[in-house]
Amino acid sequence: MSLFTTDSNNVFGTGVQEAGSYNVQIIKAEAGKANSGREKLTLDYQVLDGKYAGGEIRYQTMTWINDDNEKLKQSIRRFNTLVVALGVGDGVKIESIPQLAKSVLNKKLTVDVDWAEPNNKGNVYLEVRGYHLLDPEGSKPNGVRRPNESQPSGKGKGTAAPSATSSDPFANTGDSIDISEDDLPF
Repeated sequence: MSLFTTDSNNVFGTGVQEAGSYNVQIIKAEAGKANSGREKLTLDYQVLDGKYAGGEIRYQTMTWINDDNEKLKQSIRRFNTLVVALGVGDGVKIESIPQLAKSVLNKKLTVDVDWAEPNNKGNVYLEVRGYHLLDPEGSKPNGVRRPNESQPSGKGKGTAAPSATSSDPFANTGDSIDISEDDLPF
């Protein structure tokens, strides 16, 4: 008796492989402190429709900076852009980052994403660059894949194809499989 049958539709770590504009739901919203001690809001999104439905765009961090009047104005504009894209009308008072985190959880909107600069480990991830009301026309990937992606099959995102010369997908072919920490279920 077998343990299970492989099914590519039943995996952790479904990822979004293209930049673009996506209808999403906020599936995680956490208030916290940045390394600098400033308040921050960290958001994770799940794509609602299209070919990446169920895929996640994770770790979008917004930091509240009020060191001077200009930085405070920028923080207000940044956070207000998110709230307005969620459909909140004029005149609603936002009291705190924790209150904001609770109120945005499970809300839907459209986000524009593009590939960020490589992090200190050389990894490149999608970064949210804009917020809009939910798009009735659906998500629109733009075809721009991860920079320096050598294999369109998703190298670097935890996917690998079995060797063509072996019927054993677990045979030691000398190929490495790169699994991002983002793809781990824990």
